[in-house]
Amino acid sequence: MVGAIYLLVMSVLLYNPDRKDKQEFISEFVIRTEIFEEIFKDIKSGKMTTPEQHYLLLGQRGAGKTTMLLRLKYAVEDDPKLSKWLIPVIFSEEQYNVGELGDLWERIAEYLEDYHGITGITDEMEPFIQQDNYEEALFRTLIKHLDQHKKKIVLLIDNIGQLLAKFEELEVRRVREILQTIPHLRLIAGSPVVLESVLDYQQPLFEFFKMIQLKGLTNEESIALLRQLAVVHHEEEKIERIIKNTPERISTLRTLSGGVPRTMSLLFQIFVDDEHGSALSDLEKVLDAVTPLYKHRMDDLPPQQQKIVDAVALHWEAISVKDLTKQVRLDSKLISAQLRQLEKNQVIEKRATNTKNHIYLLRERFFNIWYLMRYGRKQDRNRVVWLVKFLESWCDKSEIEKRIQDYIDKAKNGLLDKHTFEVYGQVYTFFQDIDAETKYQLKESIPGHIAQNISITESDFLFLLDKAINKKDYDSFIKIAKSRYDLDITAREKIAYYVNEHSGALRDRILKMMQDELRPFRNTKLKFQAPYLYLALSLSINADALPKSIIYKNPETTELAIKSATRLAHQLANLKELTSYETSLINNIIFALFVGEYYQHAFKIIGMIPLHETDSYLLRILGSYLESNQEEKDFFSKWGTELQEPIQLLAETLLATRQNIKEWQ
Repeated sequence: MVGAIYLLVMSVLLYNPDRKDKQEFISEFVIRTEIFEEIFKDIKSGKMTTPEQHYLLLGQRGAGKTTMLLRLKYAVEDDPKLSKWLIPVIFSEEQYNVGELGDLWERIAEYLEDYHGITGITDEMEPFIQQDNYEEALFRTLIKHLDQHKKKIVLLIDNIGQLLAKFEELEVRRVREILQTIPHLRLIAGSPVVLESVLDYQQPLFEFFKMIQLKGLTNEESIALLRQLAVVHHEEEKIERIIKNTPERISTLRTLSGGVPRTMSLLFQIFVDDEHGSALSDLEKVLDAVTPLYKHRMDDLPPQQQKIVDAVALHWEAISVKDLTKQVRLDSKLISAQLRQLEKNQVIEKRATNTKNHIYLLRERFFNIWYLMRYGRKQDRNRVVWLVKFLESWCDKSEIEKRIQDYIDKAKNGLLDKHTFEVYGQVYTFFQDIDAETKYQLKESIPGHIAQNISITESDFLFLLDKAINKKDYDSFIKIAKSRYDLDITAREKIAYYVNEHSGALRDRILKMMQDELRPFRNTKLKFQAPYLYLALSLSINADALPKSIIYKNPETTELAIKSATRLAHQLANLKELTSYETSLINNIIFALFVGEYYQHAFKIIGMIPLHETDSYLLRILGSYLESNQEEKDFFSKWGTELQEPIQLLAETLLATRQNIKEWQ
């Protein structure tokens, strides 16, 4: 379980790596080492007798820009030769006390005094503060003290775009001029977005920096990071087991996090735990922890890009420019241009299709999940879509089923708090492509208003019936069979067949249930809607009871059986078509009525039920023939001589049965 203290500590260290112990930080620096070596090699080889190459690290927030700058700072400090003449000056992302270029020189002076013992700079600067050309005077003072101490500066500034945005254009041009002509300063900066001032040839810093992009971690880098995190959290065995047995989970983590180290680090504990129960609160805590990161990411974007990202995020699936134009009401060419910029800044990912038109989605899926949680629609089921998308991204089908089964078990045993019970109940209703038995158990485990969102298909239903019967779990069979009212002909055939084949085990159970459920409806005008299971049993019982009552010449039981048969016919009348089993039982009832000479009751039932037209026609003729006193020749001249033979054969059988009953009595 991810504890609140754990997340607090993780958040502080991830957002503020400078608070971590230096040696611990260096030992944990295991990714982007090639980029570090490239830049540091350049720093070591440069003597700064002339202006050196300046760098711009590009990467979305959390990609490791601050970490890289801090690692370079420590490397310079720890190098015995470099540290004698080169001072790394590092500033945090937000410099609220720098509003113009002169402020920057003051902050550098303060840094040198506070951390490197070069005293007297700010005192010497003080008289110039109120002068018109104070910035130039402050800079000259700074350079003078650097020369006196034979020092140079490598300036490490994160989020350089935010700083430059505060400067007027002339000040930005002045920065370029200084960095191009004065060898005392070297700039290595970070930015979450590609700066317009770097891309636009009309801007002062056009093609000024050597740009290095901090892309999402590769699979090898991800493994290196996870192994290091495992050491920190004492989870080495778990990580090695994952790497060996389920390496695809690492790919899932990379996809979900977009390969962003900070996101991967925050998700680490959930990644190794992967247990149900505390997962919701853990995930919510992680989402809270990444809020500053993702909020900054949105704030870094200009308004039009924010609008486009909002539409892409709320859509979740990849979306076309054509669909985006409808969502954001901007010209398609403008949207395409902004998407290209967002792609460069690693916010958006472009995917090819079978046509010339591409589709776009948020590159970091966890960012999208956070966005859905914060800004997605809150009505009904949609309020949990963010969690659905997380699980879809995080788990394969077998893991989803395992989680659902765990949820069911804990729900049955009352081990879930109300919030988790309801939220996950809603979430799991989105997963329809799961084992039928798991789906049914889930439906039975959650409140009715949530369960109605779970669709038990006809094939699911038949599978569940078969499984219950094969296990001889008759109570479950009854419960499953009762759960559906609108059944197709295949399902009715199966239920009726099983009711007949397993009547010894099922009959008393179903009868007791029927009686209990019918009791409140007695002596009321309320209508009881019976499930088909009850109809199937009633039909089976009546097809057996009616012939017996006629055989035994019991008027009371015969009358009751006929009334029951008529009620059954009313219920069967609602069906479009009878199953072969239903037809067989109905024929038994009708034949029994013919044998007992209850012709009008038989004709009434024939007229009510949806028998095949030919069967209905033949039964009517058979009944009329048995009831008629006409000569055979006269009778069949009316109905057709082609029917004479089959009708006579049926009639002979029924008449023989009637005679046998009389003789038996």
